[in-house]
Amino acid sequence: MEHAIVLVLGDVGHSPRMNYHVLSLANRGIPVEFVGYRESKVHSKIESNELVSIVGIPPPPAVLNSLPSILCMVLKLLWLCTLLPLTLFFKTKFTASIILVQNPPGVPTLLFAWIACKLKRAQLIIDWHNYSSSMIVYKYKLDNPKPKTYAKRVLKWFADGSARWEGHFGRRATFNLCVSNMMREDLRKRWQVKAITHYDRSPAWNFQNLDTEAQHSFFLKLLDHPDFAEHLKSKDDPADSTENTIFSYRSADGKVVKRSDRPMILISSTSWTEDEDFGILLDALKRFDSAPLPKRVGRSLPNLFVVITGKGPMKEYYLERVRSIRWHHTTIITPWLAAEDYPKMLACADLGVCLHASTSGLDLPMKVVDMLGCSVPVLAKNFPAIGELVKKDFGGLFNNADDLNKELVDISSGFPVDTKRLNSMKTTLRTNPRIDWEAQWTASVWPLIQTIAAKKIDENRRQRRFTDNTSSN
Repeated sequence: MEHAIVLVLGDVGHSPRMNYHVLSLANRGIPVEFVGYRESKVHSKIESNELVSIVGIPPPPAVLNSLPSILCMVLKLLWLCTLLPLTLFFKTKFTASIILVQNPPGVPTLLFAWIACKLKRAQLIIDWHNYSSSMIVYKYKLDNPKPKTYAKRVLKWFADGSARWEGHFGRRATFNLCVSNMMREDLRKRWQVKAITHYDRSPAWNFQNLDTEAQHSFFLKLLDHPDFAEHLKSKDDPADSTENTIFSYRSADGKVVKRSDRPMILISSTSWTEDEDFGILLDALKRFDSAPLPKRVGRSLPNLFVVITGKGPMKEYYLERVRSIRWHHTTIITPWLAAEDYPKMLACADLGVCLHASTSGLDLPMKVVDMLGCSVPVLAKNFPAIGELVKKDFGGLFNNADDLNKELVDISSGFPVDTKRLNSMKTTLRTNPRIDWEAQWTASVWPLIQTIAAKKIDENRRQRRFTDNTSSN
């Protein structure tokens, strides 16, 4: 089989699902050109893979974001309509077997991916993570069917056009993948696009459980991390103990012991944008922290150690709110973690919180997939498709800060000695291991690739027969 092109009009280092596609193709001996913005490093497994080459697209200048929305959109489109085809047509190999493209963003990506398929005699596979049109509607608050301002009307027209654009190219793709069954059904009803559900799964080589010894080693490493150092130093350490942190220590007999007074680790990852309302978590934490003493003692509520990862435009706004609150039982840090440390931090957590609110109601958050891959129970914001991922046996749903606070109180009561619900959820995750990425990919995507490869072989055979017949005549 000839090589594959994997295209994402975004940062290749922050496109985990497309990274996993690249590795799965390369692991089967298929050379891959990974096309996208090179704004951050990809995983070392990709960087060091001889079958993978990364082809960078220069991203639109950041200064465009300061312009009025319509002008910004037009200039970004002009930029992309120039550099995307130049990169896709001339910086990749002349022929390919497949072009696998992420949607969103679909404008102008799908058009140039389709043209590239025609030029390179490749088959188009679209991987639907969400809808470009729904993201535009959400970003510019275009829910009103009759926008009042001229700018809103133009943006609404663009969103409607994007929807038709997505459907048009979806019907022309050889195969379509999507992230949920609800999205698959919606694609069929909305645009008559036939898709195959390929659930996000975390790869076993990156997201997994850590035993007590491994967790302790990671905590010791974090003692040298500038965001963690002052918070991890312990007090009132047991006699003859060494390697002390607020979570664990090494006893005199050399064994690692988890402290009975350790705080509960709560982890969340957010993009610090309006579609992930950090205010819900912040308000819930305030209520938890200010619980009356009789309730705190009666329910044996623990202190919380809250780790929030991610970056985004509203981060400083919320950090100011965090700093303005006088916390008594809660520590909140927002560290930068190296790519190899993020899965370890997840595996050390006691509970995860996901604030993702889908713009379409149909996509599923990768951060929840990663948490579950590390056997960490998850509380997730409720939206239509989330039930396909988060089940009551190992998680819970919330709609607002009050719901989230009640879940936190219920789950953490008695921590770390007697937390029946939390222990039950962790046991469920550990005794019923989830399907990992490779197994899911082998079942749902690899058969499609094999079908394309078989057609390519037949086509080449027909061409050789035609050439031989022509030569003999």
